[in-house]
Amino acid sequence: MLRLITIIAVLVMGCGNPYASTGLKEVINRDTLFPDTIKKKEIIISNLAAEVDTAYNNTILFYKDSIDNQNRKLKKVNKSLDVSSEGGEAILYLSGKDTLKMNITFYGETGKSVYVLYLRNGGPVFYIDTTTFYSEPINISKDVKTDSTTVDKIILRNNTIVSWFQNGRKVKDKYEEKGQEVRNFYNEIQTIIKQ
Repeated sequence: MLRLITIIAVLVMGCGNPYASTGLKEVINRDTLFPDTIKKKEIIISNLAAEVDTAYNNTILFYKDSIDNQNRKLKKVNKSLDVSSEGGEAILYLSGKDTLKMNITFYGETGKSVYVLYLRNGGPVFYIDTTTFYSEPINISKDVKTDSTTVDKIILRNNTIVSWFQNGRKVKDKYEEKGQEVRNFYNEIQTIIKQ
């Protein structure tokens, strides 16, 4: 009898809610239709990935702010970019031999594009693209007004988009396509600057 009580006590203590200490949610496993089974992988993976991405985003935004706060202390290099008839410019912010930030501006007849890249370990981690379109070409009038502006803010991890906001709204698709566009742009800028 004592042996049976010991076995029951061990089972009760060992069979407690496995998610009570971790705060993870339980979900009924639809594959077995038993209400007491737990389907954990979908919830755990999506919740964990979201938490990791949020923490990473916060780290990158803190990194961006720290570079912006040190702009005056960083070595500043200006380069003229002759990639269009209206021209362009690049401003590099360096710490030693490392480029921490790049401001690239391309001027056009009907608008301008300003790109800001924050770099870490030789690659972009935060990318801001502000594209402004004018109401008419600048050769028609010197007092051109802005017709529209699009602002993309993208956080990257290992050249892959973690989050993307366009004009303040979260973009939920075409991450791979836009990620490739950012990688290509960064590679092109690297080539142009080295010339």
